[in-house]
Amino acid sequence: MSVQFTPDLAALAGRPDFEVSPPEEPDPGILVRLKRTAASAALFLGTTFAVAGLFFIPVLLFNLSRIEALEIAGQQLTATAFLGQLGALFWGTFVLALAFTSFVASMLIFASGRLIRPYSRPVGQEDAMAHLTVLRLSGSER
Repeated sequence: MSVQFTPDLAALAGRPDFEVSPPEEPDPGILVRLKRTAASAALFLGTTFAVAGLFFIPVLLFNLSRIEALEIAGQQLTATAFLGQLGALFWGTFVLALAFTSFVASMLIFASGRLIRPYSRPVGQEDAMAHLTVLRLSGSER
């Protein structure tokens, strides 16, 4: 191709297609990072227990509605055996809540503050004239 681009267009051709915001500087100090990690872990576990409690409420209500003097479904159960069953049901619900909160936490972690968006620049009158010049020069070679 025998067309020479103007210096303005040659510089534009070398730019990246996407504008990526620079990463934020990490906070100095290991103590601050440890505090944030502990707070994040505590928030995660607290949220997991809260979601487990919300998921467990229907199970608890269903099982409490079946109690007939601790005779459940025609079987005699002691109170400790019944509490053991409820505990096992709660920990099963906790595992479900852990999976749910892990999924939500991973979405929040990967949707960080970094923005990646297409590079856009307002088109000025000079840019439009430069593009027309390039089109005129390359028009005969088509």
